[in-house]
Amino acid sequence: MVGFLIGAGHAGSALLDAVCERGAGKNPRIAINPRVALEHVKKKEQYLLTDKGFFGSGDDEVGRRDFTDTAASASAMDSCDATLLGLLNDNIQDAGFAIIFLGLGGVTGTGISPIIARMLSDLNIPIMVFGVLPARTGTGADAHAQYRNVSYAIKHLRRYTDAFILMDNQRIAYTSNIESAYPQFNQYAAAVISDLLSGSDPKVSTASSLGVRDLMSCISISEGGFSVFGRASVLSKDLPGYFIPVGGHKQIDVPTLIGVAIEKQSMDADTKAARKSTALLRVPSWYMKKENAIDTESIERFLYENSPDDHNLGISLTKRRLVTLTMLFTYQYDDLSKFLTMSP
Repeated sequence: MVGFLIGAGHAGSALLDAVCERGAGKNPRIAINPRVALEHVKKKEQYLLTDKGFFGSGDDEVGRRDFTDTAASASAMDSCDATLLGLLNDNIQDAGFAIIFLGLGGVTGTGISPIIARMLSDLNIPIMVFGVLPARTGTGADAHAQYRNVSYAIKHLRRYTDAFILMDNQRIAYTSNIESAYPQFNQYAAAVISDLLSGSDPKVSTASSLGVRDLMSCISISEGGFSVFGRASVLSKDLPGYFIPVGGHKQIDVPTLIGVAIEKQSMDADTKAARKSTALLRVPSWYMKKENAIDTESIERFLYENSPDDHNLGISLTKRRLVTLTMLFTYQYDDLSKFLTMSP
C-alpha cells in the first residue's frame, strides 16, 4: 500500500526532501512553498501558493508568498480549493493513507495544512500528521507568534487527523547555530518515517509488521492525542562484517537499544504517562529465520510496563546490516502543555 506524502511550507518541504533522500519508493509526493531548492523532490512535484493563486512548476507565478499570518495563508489555500482538490485526487488514486509534514511554528505550513487535511478527510483518506515544534529561543512578539501558530495548527488539524506525531526542535536549541542542526535532525526524523513506511512495503514487511494504517490505529486515542518517538540502531555485524557479506550476525543488546531510543525521544516526555506504546523493530532476515535470535521479549516487557492496557510490536526487514528500534508513545492532548516550555 502506498501513501501520499505532503510537505507543507518550508519546514515540511525540507523534511519531505529528507524522507525522499532515504528513498520514498513509489509513494506519490508534493511539496508546497519550499523556500530553498529541494534535491530529492522533483520540480514537477513542487507547488507554490501566493496571495494570487496556486501554481505548479513551469507556471507563470504572480503574487506574494510571504503571508502575514496563518489566517492569510489558510484563506489563500481555501480560495484555491478546486485546484487543490484536483491535485489531491490526482495523487490518491492508489494511496491508502496520507502523511502531512509541517513546521508548527511557521505561517504557511500551519495555515494550509488544515485545509489539506480537511479535503483529504472528505475524500476518506486516513491522515497522519508529522509536526515539528519550534525551538523556544525567541522572545517577545516572535515567541507570541510562534505560540499562536502552534495552537492554531493543533486546534484545526486534530479534528481531521487519525494520528499526530510531534518532534520538538527544542531538543537541539542548545546548539550555538541551531539552523545548522536542522538537516541532521531532519535526517533522524526521516529515518523514523522510513521505519513507519516499512510496514506497508511488501518488499520488507512480514507477517508481524504493522502497516501504516494499522500503526495509525495503534498510536491514536479516541479523544485525540499526540505521539512522540525515539529511535536507536546498532550494527548487526562487527565493522569488518558490515562491509564484507560473510559471517553471521551478532547477538543484539536489546535493553541498551531500548535505553538509547528513550534518550533520543523527539520530545521531553514521561513514558510512564503514555496512554499507548508501540515499537517498530527492523532487522536483517537472518534474525527472523533463527528462533530467539533477537530478544523481542525485552521490548514487549518494556512496552507493557509503560502502558499495560495498550501496546504493540511490529517487525519488518531491512536489507542493511543494522538492527533499528523505533518506539512511539501516545499521550492525551491535555498532556502537551506539561512537556513544553512554551507559553503565550
